[in-house]
Amino acid sequence: MYRSYEKGNVVVVIPQGELDVTNSTNFKNAISSEFIDKGKVNIVLDMSGVSYMDSSALGTIISLYKSCRMNGGSFAIAGLVDSVRRLFAITALDKVVPIFDTVDDAIKRMR
Repeated sequence: MYRSYEKGNVVVVIPQGELDVTNSTNFKNAISSEFIDKGKVNIVLDMSGVSYMDSSALGTIISLYKSCRMNGGSFAIAGLVDSVRRLFAITALDKVVPIFDTVDDAIKRMR
């Protein structure tokens, strides 16, 4: 479902394929338990491998964003493909969650 790596104090999470009603809750729970619950609250989602997402995935992203922020961390998204970027724009989520073209840009902004 995803892979991850750490760069300094930032965890980069790379989901693959589709994020939708069939897997978004499991994705959120996995990220929460593996990282946020352990104090790793600076997270960049590298969405370059996500080809499709639905409204349940948007809810997951909002939840992860809030969890990071409430625990004193930062959350950003990088590498959106055009179709997913449009979904962020249509829902105005791009006005709430910081979005960057690259993971490196997101990490630089977090520091």
